[in-house]
Amino acid sequence: MEQEIATYILKLKKAAESTRQAEDRPLYERHLACAAVLLALVISDAEQTRVSSEVEAHERLWGTSWLADDVCSGPREAWQQVKAALTSYTT
Repeated sequence: MEQEIATYILKLKKAAESTRQAEDRPLYERHLACAAVLLALVISDAEQTRVSSEVEAHERLWGTSWLADDVCSGPREAWQQVKAALTSYTT
């Protein structure tokens, strides 16, 4: 699961660096920060309820941040893989 989150973080970083939409950059920074918390929680064996709460918060972030550039498709797909892995982890 750590590998999926790490891949997601790297895809977010690449998208943040390659986006042509200046207004997307702060949104990518928020996604990166949230993803870092998820990784830290998983690595530290945090309680499943805490991980679930962070997954829900990150999902809300995706739902409320409308990234304008097409480079968001890679991170979006990676997030779906992370979410699936974390959902099975927390159930």
